[in-house]
Amino acid sequence: MSTGPDDRAVFVIEPNTVPPLSALRRWTGRVLPLLGADHLWAACLVVTELATNAHEHGAGPVTITASAAAVPCSALLEVHDEGAERPVTGEPGPGSPHGRGLVLVHGLSRAWGVRGTGLGKTVWARIDCGSGTIGPCQVRPEPIVMDPEPC
Repeated sequence: MSTGPDDRAVFVIEPNTVPPLSALRRWTGRVLPLLGADHLWAACLVVTELATNAHEHGAGPVTITASAAAVPCSALLEVHDEGAERPVTGEPGPGSPHGRGLVLVHGLSRAWGVRGTGLGKTVWARIDCGSGTIGPCQVRPEPIVMDPEPC
């Protein structure tokens, strides 16, 4: 984990490794302190799905960046890999173990999309954390998992 440009936090999953998804979720909670419990849960699920897709179907290292805005309160998650293949929203059968990730991303995000880059692609999702009336939140050193309020 490191800090990227423009106060974006960065998490990298190396190729040919088991993706450290629980560490990724903990990282998400630490770097997005503006999110309340419900929205943090959504952000953790979205980032896990996007990172898993990139690791399984992409190429090269998977680079995850996260940034937040206080007004209106939202988080931007971006997952980059070096593969050229664009993600496809699946329509899995009832017994299929795959194909539901982007359906979840679509349902939990205000918006999401894919943009090509010089080398590979970036899949991004924006998670809102309220009606837009939430003021800046105090930065917390660790997420409070059961906090019922957004701040």
